[in-house]
Amino acid sequence: MKSSRTGPVAMGVLATGGALIAGLLMPIASQAAQPVTIDVVSGRSDTVSGGDALVSVAGARSDFRILAAGVDVTEAFEPLGDALVGMVDGLPLGASDIQVIKKNGQVQAELEVENHPITGPVFSGPQHPMYCTASGAPWNLGPVDEDCHVEGPVVSYRYRTTGGQFANYPTDGSTPADVASATVDGVAVPYVVRIERGTINRAVYETAILHEPGSPEPTPWQPSPGWNGKLAYTFGGACGVGYWQGRSTGGVQNDLLLSRGYAVASATLNVYAQNCNDVTSAETAMMVKEHVIEQLGPVAYTIGSGGSAGTMQQLLLSNNYPGIIDGVLGEIGYPDERSTTIGGHDCRGLLNYWNSAAGSGWTEAQKVAVTGHAVSGTCFGFTFFDGVDDPNRGCNAAIPVADRWSPSNPDGLRCTIADMVQNVYGTDAEGRGLRVEPDNVGLQYGLNALRDGVISVEQFLALNEGVGGMDIDGNRTAERSEASVEALERAYATGRINMMTGGLESIPVIEIRNYTDPTGDFHERYRSAIIRERMLEAHGNADTHVSWTGANLSANTAQMRETALEQLEAWLDAIEAAGGPGDRARTVEARPASLVDGCFDAQMTFIPEVLDYDDPSTTCNQLYPFHSQPRAEAGMPLIADGLKCELAEPVRDDYPEMSDDQWDRLTAVFPTGVCDWSQRPQGVTELEGTWLDFGATDLVDASTPVVEGKPRVGETLTARIDLPDGATVAYQWIADGTPVDGAVDATFAPSADLVGAELRVRATVSADGVVSRTLLSDGTTRVVQTGGTS
Repeated sequence: MKSSRTGPVAMGVLATGGALIAGLLMPIASQAAQPVTIDVVSGRSDTVSGGDALVSVAGARSDFRILAAGVDVTEAFEPLGDALVGMVDGLPLGASDIQVIKKNGQVQAELEVENHPITGPVFSGPQHPMYCTASGAPWNLGPVDEDCHVEGPVVSYRYRTTGGQFANYPTDGSTPADVASATVDGVAVPYVVRIERGTINRAVYETAILHEPGSPEPTPWQPSPGWNGKLAYTFGGACGVGYWQGRSTGGVQNDLLLSRGYAVASATLNVYAQNCNDVTSAETAMMVKEHVIEQLGPVAYTIGSGGSAGTMQQLLLSNNYPGIIDGVLGEIGYPDERSTTIGGHDCRGLLNYWNSAAGSGWTEAQKVAVTGHAVSGTCFGFTFFDGVDDPNRGCNAAIPVADRWSPSNPDGLRCTIADMVQNVYGTDAEGRGLRVEPDNVGLQYGLNALRDGVISVEQFLALNEGVGGMDIDGNRTAERSEASVEALERAYATGRINMMTGGLESIPVIEIRNYTDPTGDFHERYRSAIIRERMLEAHGNADTHVSWTGANLSANTAQMRETALEQLEAWLDAIEAAGGPGDRARTVEARPASLVDGCFDAQMTFIPEVLDYDDPSTTCNQLYPFHSQPRAEAGMPLIADGLKCELAEPVRDDYPEMSDDQWDRLTAVFPTGVCDWSQRPQGVTELEGTWLDFGATDLVDASTPVVEGKPRVGETLTARIDLPDGATVAYQWIADGTPVDGAVDATFAPSADLVGAELRVRATVSADGVVSRTLLSDGTTRVVQTGGTS
């Protein structure tokens, strides 16, 4: 676990771009009171990727220049809003400075930026192997390199027909007769969608925006008339171990969003079925959003969209990397992956027992009492979850069998969450990811059912004797499963178990759910209650969280989704009007007065009602009753973060009457004690911070380069720099802010065409385990002819 990044998040900042200056100048008196500022508009200054960034400069006076890593980039800037904004490219990898300087060399403002490869990583740490899909169907983006990246993006066009369907836009220059229109900011525009596909962070990304072919490409200074200035980022569901690039995104051909003028973006690593790792999901979303802003300009705000694990990602991203999305539009979601997947392990053990000879004879009512679900079939659905912790079942078909771990191939890829996310959890002595789950030591399955008299003492004992566990290699065992406390501590400290104490303090969440509990679907309403309980525990109130439930009817769900989007827009618009994202108080104050918890009946009548898990008599709870899960029926409280419980000696009076033989059997099953849910679970610790970085964060230690020699034509100048052991350095000589072609050695002899130029040498210093750094020498005196005075 590495340090937290602390740089400002430049999301929704106004921009300016352009070369000049005169029309932007303020009167000297007022300008003197305004400091010169530099901001990265396209993201955070420490998470720049791909060598370029959209940069804003405000308050500069008429005699300034803008330098990026020593290179004069002033001509890239044009006025936009109240500042100058320009696309700065050619940034070296690692840390370097952007400066605003006066012509006399005085530095007016300086900002350190940190650039990372477009292939990543930025903050996720060392990358695991990746199997590429970009060259094949459905992407067909051309040949890929060793990072699964293609040469460049591919643009195509679709349109919305007047019949309400998406269709391919003709490539012969004709215009279809059935093109629908959309109204964006009160103006009707053709409903034609520009779709771009390419590769970022080893993922295939997609972006979509209303834009007609043949019209000028949108830029920050000439936005598309079909763009409302906002971005929607979509996330996909399920959960699967990565190592492959994927064949789907969260989807960008979204009528609800495009018809309102949103730009829509997503990527394959934002689909949990392909990459159940919220760190790389966050990193990818951040990098794709950076690309969108560089193309279109600043966004007013970004909403997230996606159901199931798509909501899970939104909540994790918001809490751990706030600013990537500004508002959560969730649907049938969960608070996080790890504390949800543990239910799959519990169900695996229960179903294995009930399907055995020893477990035969249980009634449906008894099974339901133990699982807590609406029907016992829900538990079967949850057994699709636990494969991500089993190296025998976790690999996608895209990973060749010969490359996968097995007892006979111990060096193969272990397709488990612990191994894929080992940058977070750490590794054991054998190089395996530390096991963050499963763990069921001390867990008394069916405890509530026993106390309620639904199952007998004999059934309770036999179940707990036979439920077993799973070892680190996925083998079923008679012994219970046990997780690494060290891994659990990292899970809590880094936010993998989402306790809502990070960015969700101030990010608005509207969460909707069509009620499917009676169908055996595992997107139970209980998950909304868990999210609410964690919000209450974290902040004492849930004023940033709104929860709606509705009937399981597709038309009703669509209407609920659209209404939720409208309410989230109103909420975010109010936040923007108050000055943009701020603290919790600002978010709460901006919440629309009419936006409250509640449910919709089958006729879509809204029933306002505070979400309350504990009162089954309320109208919404009568319409849509809550259920629970096996751990809850074993005593875990509603906060549902108990991956490994604290243990205590069992107390005989806590159970129905048992014979001495039965008591001996119980204590034999739980030799180290039973779960004590009055205590917080093992491994619980406070969130370490947001924007945690799991790679190198320390800058390489090197001195500022010094130029030795006289700047005369034909005479050799030498760059001197003190380097740490093992470091390498790359040089670039710069004349009056322009790199000199081919001048990339430690020595340099000026040519006659450089007479009158000031020279600097730029040194980019790199070393293993640290962030590279670009340092700039002081300027020389002006170059003179040989024999001249300098």
